[in-house]
Order: sequence, then structure tokens, then C-alpha cells
Amino acid sequence: MEIKQIATDQHGHLSDRKLWNHDVAIQLAATDQVQLTQDHWSLIDAVQKIYDETGDTPPMRLLIKVLRKKIDDSVDSRYLYRLYPDGPVRLASKHAGLPKPKHCM
Repeated sequence: MEIKQIATDQHGHLSDRKLWNHDVAIQLAATDQVQLTQDHWSLIDAVQKIYDETGDTPPMRLLIKVLRKKIDDSVDSRYLYRLYPDGPVRLASKHAGLPKPKHCM
């Protein structure tokens, strides 16, 4: 994969969501030392859908509720932290091409 310059804000989130695609997500994840798996892609997809419906990045509880319906009833915060130990909502939002969640530090 060719590394391209990506316009991001001071937190590393895309400046323009329209520039997002799978290659951009992979590149953003690499900056966080994360190799995206199918589970990551499911999480990214859920975060994008919630954002499209609500206009905001989801809080952890809403994200878990959506993922329980989409993936499995056993999804919980531990599942999300196994995917993204340094902050599941923040990093999933970042890799999904979305702005930094307002509720994340």
C-alpha cells in the first residue's frame, strides 16, 4: 500500500470525511499501531452508521447496544477494549474517518 499524505486535525482525525476509504482507514490505524481485523471493520461500520443517523459519534453504551444486535449478544466493553485498548470509541471514530468524539478526552 502506498503511503499518502492525509489531512488530519490536531488529534489525528480526518479533516474531511469525504476523503475516507478503506486504505485511509488502514493508514490511520497504522499510525496507532493497530492492524484492522474483521472485528475492527464491524466496529468501524457501526460507528459510521450511528454517526450518519445521529450526527455524532456514539457513546460506549449505544455502541455496545448496536453491536449486540449486529454481531452477538456477548459484545461488551471488554470486547471493545480488546480491539482498541487505548480507547475504543475514540480510535474507532478516528479510523472511521469521523471527528474526535466530544465525550472523549
